[in-house]
Amino acid sequence: MIPVKYIILSFGDIRFSAFEIPKLRGYFASKFPKEHLFHNHLPDGSQSYKYPQIQYRVIDRQPALLGLGEGLELMKKIFLQVDELKIGHDIYAVNDLKVSILEEQLGQCKDYHSYRFSSPWMALNQENYREFVKLNTIQQKQRLKQILRGNLLTLSKGFGYTIPDFDRVELDGWFRPVERNFHNIPMQCFSGEFTVNFKIPDQLALGKQIARGFGVVEKQKEER
Repeated sequence: MIPVKYIILSFGDIRFSAFEIPKLRGYFASKFPKEHLFHNHLPDGSQSYKYPQIQYRVIDRQPALLGLGEGLELMKKIFLQVDELKIGHDIYAVNDLKVSILEEQLGQCKDYHSYRFSSPWMALNQENYREFVKLNTIQQKQRLKQILRGNLLTLSKGFGYTIPDFDRVELDGWFRPVERNFHNIPMQCFSGEFTVNFKIPDQLALGKQIARGFGVVEKQKEER
């Protein structure tokens, strides 16, 4: 395991729903258009496929931003410039900005830890969804476990961490399908819980569209 640092900016006096996260992302992308980490598009207009270094959240009904790596340093520089949020036609004055710099352990370990998805996990894209629905129930569960193990690789690369023995990362869990609209298109996502011999810091996310708040992981209560 390695220690990893990340920052969370939360707006304590504003109440939000998860469905408003795209508007929150749009506000910061327009306020800081030259800072590609806010919108995950590179200067040439192409999309970055790295683990996003700035991610958007709703935590305890409060809008929040999470930053790691370059995103952590960028958010430390700009947070004093944020005195209001413009979300759609609404303008919110920022009077209670909370800044937390966290350091937690991440990585493969001997003990098993239990987690839950606090927001829908987008495990599939349109292509592998067509293959997924052809599988029986047992095969689908196995496929989701394989995808989730792969998500741990992506998370690790985001922090420059190499999993020492990936073949020995053992994971089990249950997953229930939930449908969410993404760009006005119904997408098959999943809720669920899982246990794995791997430490995942709270509020980090797995799967697709994690910058938009999908796939956020929390420790189970007994783990806290």
